[in-house]
Amino acid sequence: MNRLIGEIKDIRSLERLNLIECKVGKQIVKVLILEMNINLKPGRKVELLIKPTAISVSDKNSAFENVLKGRIIEIQNGKILANITAEVEGFEMECIMLKEYARFKDEVYLFFKANDVAIGKVLE
Repeated sequence: MNRLIGEIKDIRSLERLNLIECKVGKQIVKVLILEMNINLKPGRKVELLIKPTAISVSDKNSAFENVLKGRIIEIQNGKILANITAEVEGFEMECIMLKEYARFKDEVYLFFKANDVAIGKVLE
């Protein structure tokens, strides 16, 4: 499980649906959750969790719900899958994808949906 630490910058709610924007370093991660059972408010630090299988990687930027710019640390190729480790804002992020598409040099973009991000815990 990938873990990032972010600071809540904004919360927009509509009935039970909540869109939370968190600043991770200089980048923004959007989290979409139903019903907030924890005390969240702007300025609080939170642990963000993202499964390695929920992340797509590309060497080109694109419009998507969440896009984080990073750099490749390591690519481990298996028979079918590749395990990619990238550094994003001082955090290591692991991504799993088909080996034939894991041909990256240095700079990459990690894409994932807002509903693929969970809030693990409130830190402050």
